[in-house]
Amino acid sequence: MKMTNPESKQAQTYFHVGYARAASTFLQKNLFPALRGIQYIPRNRFRVRESEKRRFKGSKILMSREAGRYIYERTDDVKRVFGSKVMVSLRRHDSLVASTYRLQAKNGHTIRLPQFLDLDNDQGVWKQTDFDFMKYIKYAEESTGEKPLVLLFEDYKADRKFYIDSLCAWLGCDIDLLALSDKEVHKSYSDKQLRLRRQFSDRFLDPQMDLDSYRSETLADHTRWRRIRHRLVLWFTGIFMRLARFAPDSWLNDEPLIESKDLARVRDFYADDWAACQAYVEEQSVRLGVKRNIA
Repeated sequence: MKMTNPESKQAQTYFHVGYARAASTFLQKNLFPALRGIQYIPRNRFRVRESEKRRFKGSKILMSREAGRYIYERTDDVKRVFGSKVMVSLRRHDSLVASTYRLQAKNGHTIRLPQFLDLDNDQGVWKQTDFDFMKYIKYAEESTGEKPLVLLFEDYKADRKFYIDSLCAWLGCDIDLLALSDKEVHKSYSDKQLRLRRQFSDRFLDPQMDLDSYRSETLADHTRWRRIRHRLVLWFTGIFMRLARFAPDSWLNDEPLIESKDLARVRDFYADDWAACQAYVEEQSVRLGVKRNIA
């Protein structure tokens, strides 16, 4: 008879659900592996399922999967399977929307920002509530019975010590600072490269079909075949982006990648939510006993 690890039954699990482009990859590749006193299971080596418990080796387990607009579904799954405490990484709304939009443009979608997030009629790929951070924070607290840890991208950029200390205080562990790397974990493509990528997609994809397909995606659609197809898209995109660096500017049309007025609307639309997030992190810092040095 196969013996189960007795410690796994008593393990306290922690789960990071984050938005892409909110320092999630830095956490997963640089910070989490450097933590001491907790077992971190890398994101590319597990799924949210019961069988993963067999891999638990200690009394504290940390897992991470980016969720984006599926964050509520991911939180429900994590609560059901692992009963984990939850942390979430966030970023100011206009900055997060812009960075997330640039990501989907890189991946070959043709939609424009007002179709990505529709602030007028809420018919976009992402719904307005997908960026309602305080709504999610309250949901996570009600779902798990614990206040979630909130990590802000702006703190990661401006006060790295506070960012790391908050994480360690919440997890009850320490970190090997020498194991941390400042190496960039994401390539930043230029506006020119992304505009050319979108122009290329415009020529070969039906915009309405692309919008309908993207809008109707669910977490259940992320099957193994879809992940393989996504890797092929990324492979092609990598080649395209390298070549696009050398393309003449005359190949660009007059349409900007993102209109600055659209981002200004996003920032104004979510201003109260962002202020509430800042207040939450301030209260959180007091509760954790960690000093925050930025406004």
